[in-house]
Amino acid sequence: MFLEQHDGAYGRLRIERWDDWTILKCLYVATTFLCTFMVMWILVFPSSWLMGHSDLHDRLVDKYLVDTYDGVHVPPTIVTKYTGHPAIQFSHILPGALWAAAIPFQLHPDIRKKHRAAHRRIGYAFFACSIMQAIGIFLILMRNLTFDRDYAELPPFEGMERWLGDAGIICQTLWFLLTAATAVSKARSGDIRTHRKFVLRHVASGLWIAPQRMIVVAYKAETSMQMREMFSRAGFIAIVLCFLLGEWAIYLLERTHKHSLKRDLK
Repeated sequence: MFLEQHDGAYGRLRIERWDDWTILKCLYVATTFLCTFMVMWILVFPSSWLMGHSDLHDRLVDKYLVDTYDGVHVPPTIVTKYTGHPAIQFSHILPGALWAAAIPFQLHPDIRKKHRAAHRRIGYAFFACSIMQAIGIFLILMRNLTFDRDYAELPPFEGMERWLGDAGIICQTLWFLLTAATAVSKARSGDIRTHRKFVLRHVASGLWIAPQRMIVVAYKAETSMQMREMFSRAGFIAIVLCFLLGEWAIYLLERTHKHSLKRDLK
């Protein structure tokens, strides 16, 4: 019906904007799901930040991860290796749950408008968690706790493979920090549009861990080497996927903003 009206351009604009907002809502729901998964993974199970701090938790890990490990699926050492490393548990892992839990509230436009003071305070806590997680990543590298060492039956990465693996982690972490710093800087200067763009980029640069975990848990490997290769490959796929979806969300937001300006000028 819109396209049959004399103001056809405006009708098309309304349909296009509806489509854009529908896609954005779907992306928001998907993001909320990934955040929920991340919070559950950290706080409920396998909750590696609790290793060595709770006898009940450690017994559950032994029962459901260590005792059932078949040598080809995700090794329990992905969780158990953090025993005796509280600096990593309370810098990188636990703040990740607070970081992920804040995202759905910070991205929701109605919540932002109705609770501006809370949005600002949660935002500072959110970015503080980002810094802590980055510190934890560098501690993981310094203490040789990267994923390739989770497979006791396989030799760890060496030479160029080791260098490329660490360089990839460092670059990803620096991008994570850069997007956070830019988002904070733009918010403080009043450039809210750019602030929101870099918040989305920051979320995408950290939330990839959730789909990566989903992929490796669902993957049926035949050997431990296959699983380790898939762990690395799944990380790359998840990083690229989240980056592209984040940029798509930014593009849709910019387009709806421009269309809103055009409509207001008519």
